[in-house]
Amino acid sequence: MPRIRRTARRTALAAAVAATAVTSVAVPAAHADRHDRPDRHDRHHRHDRTVEAWADRLVADGAPGVTIMTRRGRHVSHATAGVADKATGRPMDHRLLFRIASVTKSFTSTVALQLAAERRLSLDDTVEEWLPGVVRGNGNDGSKITVRQLLAQTSGLHDYTSDPRIFAEPGRTWTPEELVSIAMETPPHHAPGTDWNYSNTNYVLAGMIIEKATGNPLGEEYEKRIFRPLRLRHTSYAPERLTFPGPYVHGYYFEFGDVSTMVSPSSGRAAGGIVSTVDDVARFHRALFTGRLLPRRQMRELTTVRPVNDGGIIEDYGLGVARIKFSCGYAWGHDGGFPGYRTWTYTGADGKRQAVITYNESALENNTTFRADLAKAADDAFCA
Repeated sequence: MPRIRRTARRTALAAAVAATAVTSVAVPAAHADRHDRPDRHDRHHRHDRTVEAWADRLVADGAPGVTIMTRRGRHVSHATAGVADKATGRPMDHRLLFRIASVTKSFTSTVALQLAAERRLSLDDTVEEWLPGVVRGNGNDGSKITVRQLLAQTSGLHDYTSDPRIFAEPGRTWTPEELVSIAMETPPHHAPGTDWNYSNTNYVLAGMIIEKATGNPLGEEYEKRIFRPLRLRHTSYAPERLTFPGPYVHGYYFEFGDVSTMVSPSSGRAAGGIVSTVDDVARFHRALFTGRLLPRRQMRELTTVRPVNDGGIIEDYGLGVARIKFSCGYAWGHDGGFPGYRTWTYTGADGKRQAVITYNESALENNTTFRADLAKAADDAFCA
């Protein structure tokens, strides 16, 4: 599920996911690999040490494993701590795959905006024009919702991920139509365009519209427009596949343990179904926010924001991207959570500063010590 804090509570998963025994393992200390020699780059070296210390701290706070990727101009570092697999003790490694969850939304929005630039759709088109009869019932009306409102999370549509049926069958392959139909059982939270509420339903619908506009599966459009041009060789979209296409970080979900290959990414689809690595995610965001993927007009659409309080996260939300204020200025990105996985991405508008933080335990969502340290780690990783 994209963004775990919005999902049904963990008890609903018990019916289908057995608890996983966890063996005690030694936790390796954080380490960083650098592209610059320390004697020539003392400032980078000090920053690397700071980020390593934060990775260690987050593991001490309860994360099984942590990776923090940072960029300063041409200098790229990876601080890792803890383990990617509790059962084997395999150390966390920045090259391993993980589920990026709602970070997928930035990819989906980019494709939709590219199609708008090509005049294959308009952001002012209604959902009903593209998907007749799909958004209907209980006060939901696709004829009053635009593509722009889907991407901006202002449609008012209910988020299907809060429904316990999603977690009752974690391995089930969900179709986009099934996910949307669950959302249609609930009246809208507000009239389209009048307020903001985070809803994965919006992005499932956006993915359906992309497929209708292009005549191609969404994965082909990701591949053709983003993955291949940016050489994201470790990024893939296969929402019906439970397994990973290569070595991966194991994700842990409360008392259920390792659920890495138990929860179908089909429950996220265009809202949260991509698998990637920290470097590929950073490469995508750097290209996006420096204007390599969208014309100027669509960049303005992407980065037109409104202030929101997203479940306690204060940020400015645009079209599938967020602007976050740090001590040194603003960063752009998106966060994402899937059972067992959590990711935070930050990129400066000029692409010179970046930070990507990922860890593999969902139970930390409500841990106040961890969240406080995570906020400090993010600021130091991006700013220090």
